[in-house]
Amino acid sequence: MLSVYMSMVETDDQRDLVEQLYRGCEQMMYNAAFSILHDKQDAEDAVHDTFVRIITNIKKVEAINRNKLNSFAVIVAKNIAIDRYRRLQKQELINTDVSDGDGIGGISIVERAVFEKFDQTTLHSAIGDLPDTLRGVLVMRYFHDMSAEDIAALLGIQTKAVQKRIERAINKLYESMKGDKL
Repeated sequence: MLSVYMSMVETDDQRDLVEQLYRGCEQMMYNAAFSILHDKQDAEDAVHDTFVRIITNIKKVEAINRNKLNSFAVIVAKNIAIDRYRRLQKQELINTDVSDGDGIGGISIVERAVFEKFDQTTLHSAIGDLPDTLRGVLVMRYFHDMSAEDIAALLGIQTKAVQKRIERAINKLYESMKGDKL
């Protein structure tokens, strides 16, 4: 990874600075991130993000006293790990909000009821009756197996908006089909 980071900077002095940081405190940064995230991959990602952020702001980092540079890098790594932890917690909270708690695919109770109680023809017909905005996200999510994040990026909207549209679509499906079969 060092060669990748070094290729991201322009001057020899900047390369020396990046190499000093990598050799001098990469392990400390990893340990700090791991102590917060408790996951090897997430900690490695946090360290990588730290180097990218430092390199992106290399002109400001060059102004820092070399004796304090390692401490600075570890603090940045901790902050990035905390941000990552918060994002993961938020995502976990979102996933448990729509999950019925059994951990099978994160399918909610309403989704399970819709997909188990109704035959495919009735379900496809009901999906066809949904408004375009709701039908589109539902099809992308369940027929094309796209994540809410991918759908949001594709549509240029926030992930929460996609999740809310999916929730509304499922509720509308359930309500429209409930009268037919229940």
